[in-house]
Amino acid sequence: MTIEVLGKSRYTKAMAQLAIAFLGGFDVRLDGNPVLGFRSDKVRALLAYLTLETERMHQRAKLAGLLWPDWPEATARTYLRHALTNLRDLLGDRNAAQPFLQVARDHVRFNPESQHWFDFKVIAELSLKTPLTDPAKLDRIQQAVALYRGPLLDGFYLDGCPEFEVWLLGARERLHQQLLQGLTQLVQCYEANALYEQAQQYARRYLELERTSEEAHCQLMRLLALSHQRSAALARFELCRTILAEELGVEPAAETLSLYEQIKNGKLPMPAFRNQLSDDEIKKMVKFVMRDLQGRE
Repeated sequence: MTIEVLGKSRYTKAMAQLAIAFLGGFDVRLDGNPVLGFRSDKVRALLAYLTLETERMHQRAKLAGLLWPDWPEATARTYLRHALTNLRDLLGDRNAAQPFLQVARDHVRFNPESQHWFDFKVIAELSLKTPLTDPAKLDRIQQAVALYRGPLLDGFYLDGCPEFEVWLLGARERLHQQLLQGLTQLVQCYEANALYEQAQQYARRYLELERTSEEAHCQLMRLLALSHQRSAALARFELCRTILAEELGVEPAAETLSLYEQIKNGKLPMPAFRNQLSDDEIKKMVKFVMRDLQGRE
């Protein structure tokens, strides 16, 4: 497995004592310094599982079976004990007043009361069930999008641990879908405030993650047309048609063809302007987008 050590730009200035970045790689820092010395990928996997599943205590027998499924239980529990020892040493838990790991005879848990920061939690804890009209919520979603540098634990895998792999795929997909929902809300919010160029940036970001999403291609076509970029909108349709044919073997849907004809003939209906935010809040939105784009260059 290739492990990408991510730059310090991932973190805020007021960073927690333990900072973990699993979006796009595997990076663990303690007091701002990279944590090195993991004895194996299974020690890394153990840390990942415990930090992504902080809601409950985990039985040692279950953890041992998760990471050493082909070994006798006694042997697997011994390997688990060694892995926990490695982790506790790396995290400085031996003499800590508030250790990061709560280790008991039969159970283990990551201490939710410890001083820590996880990049994936910023996305996982987003509330996306209500319309995006709260500026504070808008800011949280934009920060989550800016943090996303790739899939959860990208490139990480464990041979011979099928249950762990199934769990990781599920966790990875949940975060992916949460991010897509956040991007959708951002695009809708910017469009509702007639900030079409800013909406385009997040629509393109969506398509970086889901290039076969016909709905997202249509959304970008419409945004381009609304910002008087008719040729670019028509070119986007051609790209959409090519991607759908090459990757899915299908033609654009009737709705997509209808949108294309409307744009081509200059008959795209103009949306009713729905300013949901104040002028000051809109200025903050634009400033955040520009800062995010500069940081990604």
